[in-house]
Amino acid sequence: MSRILFKCAMVMVISVTCSLLITGALMAANDMHDPRGYMIATVCPLLISPAISFLVFRQAEKLRLTLETLNRVMQELEITNAKLFEKSSRDSMTGLLNREAFFNYVDGARAQLAGSLLIIDADHFKKINDLHGHYNGDGALMAIAQCITTCVGLQDSIARIGGEEFAVYLATDDESQVKSIAETIREEVTRIEFRTPENQRVPLSVSIGGVVGMSKGSIADFFQIADRRLYEAKRNGRNCVCVQSNIKNAA
Repeated sequence: MSRILFKCAMVMVISVTCSLLITGALMAANDMHDPRGYMIATVCPLLISPAISFLVFRQAEKLRLTLETLNRVMQELEITNAKLFEKSSRDSMTGLLNREAFFNYVDGARAQLAGSLLIIDADHFKKINDLHGHYNGDGALMAIAQCITTCVGLQDSIARIGGEEFAVYLATDDESQVKSIAETIREEVTRIEFRTPENQRVPLSVSIGGVVGMSKGSIADFFQIADRRLYEAKRNGRNCVCVQSNIKNAA
């Protein structure tokens, strides 16, 4: 309000000054020297300008405050939308990408750089749930998810794509590197010291299937190949890695 009153006072001073100058110039041009003219030139702006300028400045101030509020609301809405988008793309339990978000990520990432795919399945997970309960089963999955995260690089991406199934997009098409990362994940999972609240150790292991090189072709085809390699790993006794180096040679 003080800012509005200050502006009104400035307008009033300017209005009176201009009115007196114009009146003085007109009276001098017509060789008139009537004090009443200067009085009228002073009183009229004093009566008119404060009310009009107050209304104008008050509306301008309201508009300014409304725009500030609108900008603040829009910023908050953008932040909220970003949080909602992030939440909708994440698995609620592990915090990893969900299946749909992972597919979208891979589709965009493989156009920028060479990549490979791993599918990781927790071994005997139903047995863990049956013997130790779903609470401990969830804890085991979160431990495995954390272990996988520590084994891959910043350019790689991880998702939970099923109940006990994870997927990793590795930003490399180097076969030896892909197999090395897969073996590291497998070995590190077996080292997890996961225990129930009763301090009973639950041994964990994973089977891993993969395909090297995903630059061209259908994403669904690569997932099928990696999935077949996963089941091959399971047929080989679980807790092992089976990586397909070339899509053309997939069984």
